[in-house]
Amino acid sequence: MACTSYCRLVAFRSFDPFLKRSPKDVGSFIPKRHEKSTAVFYEKNKKGLERDLKRRPLRQALKMSLRNFGPELKLLYQEQKEAFTTFPMMSVDHGNFELIYSFNDAESVKKWAVTADRDNEGGKSSANFTFSKNRTGLFHGYLNKEVPKDGKTKYAGYANITSPKPMKSFGRESQMDWSQFNCLLLRLRGDGRPYMIVIGCNFYYDINWLNRWSYPVFTRGGPYWQHVKIPLAKFFTTHHGRIQDKQEFLPLKMVNSVGITAADSADGPFSLEIDSIALMNDINVTDKHAYEMYENKYYEVQC
Repeated sequence: MACTSYCRLVAFRSFDPFLKRSPKDVGSFIPKRHEKSTAVFYEKNKKGLERDLKRRPLRQALKMSLRNFGPELKLLYQEQKEAFTTFPMMSVDHGNFELIYSFNDAESVKKWAVTADRDNEGGKSSANFTFSKNRTGLFHGYLNKEVPKDGKTKYAGYANITSPKPMKSFGRESQMDWSQFNCLLLRLRGDGRPYMIVIGCNFYYDINWLNRWSYPVFTRGGPYWQHVKIPLAKFFTTHHGRIQDKQEFLPLKMVNSVGITAADSADGPFSLEIDSIALMNDINVTDKHAYEMYENKYYEVQC
């Protein structure tokens, strides 16, 4: 189905007939059930920022393209070779797991992106993700929920780390296939604060760019490690940080990022030590979505 970047949502709304009646209509009951209202959804960029992202000058982009053409061509050849010589994973036995992120060296920690509300001129929070002396990743910083007086920002006090997106040759975004697993495993220890695990997917249309799947993790504090197992069916759908009424199952074949967010509305320092993140198959965990899948017959999307 062809679709432009502008998708139109046609909403059929049902209004209370008593609010629409005039004194002349007393005794009549004529509900207005098919009044249409249209709204256009559009995202400027995948980060959800109102401002345009800076682009490299054309001359600089051409120089970089010519310089990297050889290595990228070799990478493309390697990708095609692996596609023909490797066999896809058909099934995973109970208890098997696959390590997707490990923080046992400084290079793996540096690849993750660190952001806070200060970076977007939306607050005074700060964050860092460093390699600790225990050979783990340490997500730490300071949360400040003071809202800047700019007339635009409504909320403040958050920090986030996000994994690097899988890339293919010539700068093409790729994705991971999690369809053979049903649980996410984390080995971590925190300061007693709750944190949010956020999973992003590689969507084509801009209306879905800011869709995320989230689930909270409650740390105990103290010196002991926690082994957290989260069924993938329990991740709930959010858009631009807002929980959606209509929930959707996580697209397991389109995952391209994993993030951890600190935003519990409490001022002060935070610290979360992460050892590893893995996927696991557990036959005792149901694949059924954990939340009700609401359907509204008065709303229909036309693209």
